[in-house]
Amino acid sequence: NYSIRWFDGPWTTKMKRKRGRNMRTRFYQLSTMWHRIMSTSRFKLISISAIFVLSVIYFLSVFQSPATSRAFSKSTNNCLVSFGEYNGPRYKSPGQTIGEGKCLVESKWMRVMQHTVNLGSDAKNLIDDWLFVDYHDRINVLVQAPHTSTMDGPHFLVFKQSKYALEGRDSLAVIGGIIEPGEDPETAARREVNEEMDGLVCDTLEFLGRYRTDVNRGIGWVNGFLAKDCESSAVGDRGDKDESRNGADEVGKPDTERQDLVSISLGELKKNAREGKFLEVQWSNTVALALLHIEDS
Repeated sequence: NYSIRWFDGPWTTKMKRKRGRNMRTRFYQLSTMWHRIMSTSRFKLISISAIFVLSVIYFLSVFQSPATSRAFSKSTNNCLVSFGEYNGPRYKSPGQTIGEGKCLVESKWMRVMQHTVNLGSDAKNLIDDWLFVDYHDRINVLVQAPHTSTMDGPHFLVFKQSKYALEGRDSLAVIGGIIEPGEDPETAARREVNEEMDGLVCDTLEFLGRYRTDVNRGIGWVNGFLAKDCESSAVGDRGDKDESRNGADEVGKPDTERQDLVSISLGELKKNAREGKFLEVQWSNTVALALLHIEDS
């Protein structure tokens, strides 16, 4: 058969030799590719190891700072992270909060808790990651300015100021402050008026109510007041603190942001409240309630 003789001839030997060269070339290519892969993986491994070592060194250097050491120190309340011990009110909902909860982070201002909450009668309504913020109760006071002969009707003293969370905007504000340990709301309100208004003393404080900041997450209660019949006093300005209060235990501090005290008429107060110039919800709530009390009086 011609085809058999053809494939058994010299041409077949030549093809076998060529096939052998191709196999060797392919093997060399595969070896080169594998070497490159191994080199790249080794390089990646070395890079990852270096990054890990540098990260550990950086973490250890930061951990040595006083602030970080305090944050990761154990508190008496066994909080996971502590910037100082929180001594304010602690909340549990009767019949809904299960157990004591877990303290995640705390400072002298607040603590963030992980509560287990039962919202119903069966296990399906059990929530074990309910975040709740324990926060000091506060007071808000709208102060009616002492009457002078130049005033046409009642005027009110408010601040024009900016705060960290107000997106760089200015807002009108009423007096606000922390109810310090051992104080009742009215005592705290009188103290804050005296400190913030440079010795102003008010005979009448109308209670506007006590309101939860957030009905699901807590963040303390706000007690609103309308202060009337006020006059300046030479005693009890910002420099004269109540000596019975321990300064080390005091939570509230004077505002560090700019504050401009302004006097506005009743009409201007209504206009500013209607236009949303009191940007914090507790300020606007206090002003609105005070206006209702003024209208009813």
